[in-house]
Amino acid sequence: LSMNIHDSDIRRVALAEGITKGAEQTKIETAKNLIQKNIPLETIAECTGLSLEKVQELANSQQG
Repeated sequence: LSMNIHDSDIRRVALAEGITKGAEQTKIETAKNLIQKNIPLETIAECTGLSLEKVQELANSQQG
């Protein structure tokens, strides 16, 4: 299997992946801050675009 992938294509894909990961991390940090402010988890999920399950997981990890 031979593929012609140029360095610019690799960089473009890596940049897109980095942006996506950064955006996800920002959502998670925002959700954690809202959890600390006792905002309802359903509202946090709706406003951040994270799943309710992910927000619940974050809330559980902050307890204790």
